[in-house]
Amino acid sequence: MTVEEYLKTNKAVNISEVAKLMFPNNKTAPLYLTNKLNKTANRTFTKKDSVDALKALKTLYGSINDLTIE
Repeated sequence: MTVEEYLKTNKAVNISEVAKLMFPNNKTAPLYLTNKLNKTANRTFTKKDSVDALKALKTLYGSINDLTIE
């Protein structure tokens, strides 16, 4: 399972908190991440986003060994 799939399907993950860690200078980080995950507002979830999201998930939820970037 990829990080993107995990974020889309795991309802236990607080997307808002993940987004705040991924985009600390963006006041609308949760909306920004949601747009990227849904591929709306001309936003796409990039490999860099995967790396940043995995780092945020590890910070928030500890070791997440089964996730991959691609």
